[in-house]
Amino acid sequence: MKKHRTLFFFISAILLTFALVLGLILMPDMSPSLADSVPEHPPKLNPAINSETEVLNAISVDKTNVKSIISAISRPKEYFSETKSTLSHSGGSAEYIRKKWVRENLSRVDVISPTAEQTVLTHYVYSPTTVYIWKPGDTIHYNTARGDFDADDTQMLMSYEDILNASDENIVTAQNTLYDGVLCIYAEIKKPESGYTERYWVSTSTGLLLHGQTLNKEGSVIYSISSTRIDISPQDISLFNLPDGSTPTV
Repeated sequence: MKKHRTLFFFISAILLTFALVLGLILMPDMSPSLADSVPEHPPKLNPAINSETEVLNAISVDKTNVKSIISAISRPKEYFSETKSTLSHSGGSAEYIRKKWVRENLSRVDVISPTAEQTVLTHYVYSPTTVYIWKPGDTIHYNTARGDFDADDTQMLMSYEDILNASDENIVTAQNTLYDGVLCIYAEIKKPESGYTERYWVSTSTGLLLHGQTLNKEGSVIYSISSTRIDISPQDISLFNLPDGSTPTV
């Protein structure tokens, strides 16, 4: 009797499996169609598009959607960038060179002299809670709570996050464009508290600033910053070592 019951269950299992397979074959396709609505984000690059200009024409950016498009961009988790800034004032202008390394939650900024030798003046390393500061040759460092200050501030950087934080009514214009042959998003923002205007050229592929400007009320450029070198390859953890050879905890 037990033998017949086992045979019955075995045959039933075979029939059930066959029914499930047949049902999957005959089941209508329930996957979403391409006609379904999608977020207003930059489209993935089409393999058929083989030039920056054609890609540029495939993306439409304006002041009404620039924040939603920018929000889809993120900086690499690890990268190196070198920037050169110029600050104009009544007595002339001053230049600033900064080198920044980023690895996950650690950032390092070297303040460089704007001379031909490009001597390192000060090192800064940022963890999520602390900033560590020392000069070349020091065997000890100074550290303090970083608060709202971060590596971007030390680099004197304008970033895409500034665009996201702007009120919609203060976005003057936005569009897709090319900067030195690189596809980017251009945005112009009014700062009502100062009367200044800020201009941003942000790479769509890396989310990093390519160029930025601040204009005064008269329309003169009083601050500009350009990325002179960008490397998005992995950054060695030893770059973030303190003078004693230790690495900040994250």
